[in-house]
Amino acid sequence: MIDEKIPIANIYYLLCYAWSHVEERDVVRLEELEGLERVQDLLGKVLAEGTFRLIRGGLDRGYREVRADLAGVRGKIAVGETAKRALRGRGRVACDFEELSHDVPHNRILRSTLQSLLRLPDLHKDIFAEVRNAHTKLDGVRVVRLNRKLFRQVQLDRNRRYYRFLLSVCRLVHEQLLVDDRSGEARFIDFKEERMEKLYEDFIIEFYRREQRCYKVNPRGRAIAWDTEGTADEQSSKIPRMEADVILEGQDRRIIMDAKYYSKALDGRYDEKLRSNHLYQLLAYLRNREATKAPGPRHEGILLYPTVDAPVAVDVCLEGFPVRARSIDLAQDWRKIHDDMLKAIGMEADRAR
Repeated sequence: MIDEKIPIANIYYLLCYAWSHVEERDVVRLEELEGLERVQDLLGKVLAEGTFRLIRGGLDRGYREVRADLAGVRGKIAVGETAKRALRGRGRVACDFEELSHDVPHNRILRSTLQSLLRLPDLHKDIFAEVRNAHTKLDGVRVVRLNRKLFRQVQLDRNRRYYRFLLSVCRLVHEQLLVDDRSGEARFIDFKEERMEKLYEDFIIEFYRREQRCYKVNPRGRAIAWDTEGTADEQSSKIPRMEADVILEGQDRRIIMDAKYYSKALDGRYDEKLRSNHLYQLLAYLRNREATKAPGPRHEGILLYPTVDAPVAVDVCLEGFPVRARSIDLAQDWRKIHDDMLKAIGMEADRAR
């Protein structure tokens, strides 16, 4: 598998780009990741360091509803509760009021995720100690049962980007962690190829959106229209959606890029060739977008593969469309990955801006 050969530091960078949180990548220094080989240790390290940074800068606080028996009045008197428990005879009243507290939903998610990581029996011992320390420093914040609904309910403004980054880490931990309700022990599920494929695609989109200014990057979800000339209107609904991973558009070039998370870009035991199904798919994108978009530069196609072994560099012309296959070695130094990503679209680092 490809991901088994990718250094943990590079996995971290892929995640930061995929989540649109490149600015927050300095939560940990790369040298601090040396010696770590598993994603759960990486995530534990990031959450612990992130918690320490939040505490140094001041944890978020929010108002929460509190009911308490008080000698004086604060907020609103809970008349029914006061009468039911005959509190006035003891010189007290039940009051409902709001108070500032660190016990807010995003802090609860953070502390609960740290506690989940402590259940991993094979967490790296140094990371375990850091996670336990971070968990202790959040004393007073309630531990809750995590679920997708809880993550969706948290609303953070743009000034809370750092929290949003840490909650992205928490969500990933939640999705990859299986907890035994009887024993309380947890098991971290290894990244499957489908998750790595999605991570790779998201990284590519965000990388080109951030690291160059020559081309507009069409967002994920924008479909390529089919050339349906001759098709009856009532039959058009039967045609499936067509969507490329990345489309780069500039004054002089229009590039359709398809990211393929394959361990081998070339097929065949003795006479290696590009995979035919990958070429058919890319050609469908090129033909239809060329036919349905306004006149402009002829579309180009790029198949972008990850590799940690033999590089791939193939240039062909199919039906008049320039088509290239390129590979990015995800096991190399990150700065080289950065440069190779730009070279894949024919750019040098100093020209990207």
